[in-house]
Amino acid sequence: MTATDYMIGYGSILSRHSRETYSDMTGPALKVALPGWRRAWSVRYRDEAATYLGLVEDVTSTLDAVLVPVEINPDMRHRERGYVWTPVERSSLDAADLPAGKFWIVVNTEHETADADHPVPQSYVDTCLIGAFETGGEAMLRAFIAGTDHWDQAWSNDRAQPVYPRLTPLSVDQREMIDDHLRDAGLLKYRR
Repeated sequence: MTATDYMIGYGSILSRHSRETYSDMTGPALKVALPGWRRAWSVRYRDEAATYLGLVEDVTSTLDAVLVPVEINPDMRHRERGYVWTPVERSSLDAADLPAGKFWIVVNTEHETADADHPVPQSYVDTCLIGAFETGGEAMLRAFIAGTDHWDQAWSNDRAQPVYPRLTPLSVDQREMIDDHLRDAGLLKYRR
């Protein structure tokens, strides 16, 4: 893989703070859309006792994401353990002014929904949703929420003691905005 590799980020990579602070991904981010994929809370990290986002193929869905330059080194491979680096054809992406290079998306190898021992941490949800908001405003935030499966599985409110290791710290107003959107979507009732 070369210096012209680009990652299609659809979870915490959406958050500028998370990708720059924890993964040294400091290059420009370009909003892109990739038809044929849908998010799901379906990737267990047993070593972190948590469940994170994965992808499900779905011809009726379009994944809003960011395209960011990436160095696919051992640290990045460790961050994305449980996923396969999958090439994406340039023609598959809907975006203006795509750079020259190779495009990759990480696709989970297994689909395991959250359980009590591996809940979805709110600190991860917050990081992903604030990233969606940064990338595409409230429209992308709402689309992220609506386009993600398995909200009704184990989901823990860890804001007082965050467990997600690459979190983006949020203000009270940002947390309230996220909760308002989750409530409006009828999902906040599932968080414990």
